[in-house]
Amino acid sequence: MSTETHNTKLKTIRNGDSVRISGEVFLVDSIEPQEGSRSIRLELTAPDGGSVTFIGLPKAKVQLAARAS
Repeated sequence: MSTETHNTKLKTIRNGDSVRISGEVFLVDSIEPQEGSRSIRLELTAPDGGSVTFIGLPKAKVQLAARAS
């Protein structure tokens, strides 16, 4: 089963989106700017229930996974 994806900038990611990083799909729990920096911080939930914090510049690209219908 393949999941449709496309590359998108971090600044366009929203809460509830799914992103693919290194082949794993994570659910975006929160997204906020980093204080004193141009970076964006994403709090992600892994399929196994673990959590991940991802920090990157607004123009950095990740794979946005299509939402399940």
